[in-house]
Amino acid sequence: MTKKNIIPPPPSDQTWVLSSLEPDQLVKAKKHPIPRRHLKGPELLILWTLRLYLLFMMAVVGYQVWIAAR
Repeated sequence: MTKKNIIPPPPSDQTWVLSSLEPDQLVKAKKHPIPRRHLKGPELLILWTLRLYLLFMMAVVGYQVWIAAR
């Protein structure tokens, strides 16, 4: 079985297309993998800021647990 290059419909038509599918067809349509999104500068900055905040807060919580256990 060969895989055909299927061109997806424009986003405005996708809702209409998905609502007209049978349940088993809808399941098969949703199983297609979604490619990774390439993030730009501001998005990467926000994500890295959140990661650093998470690490900082984990350290704070760990310190508080350590102090409470003493």
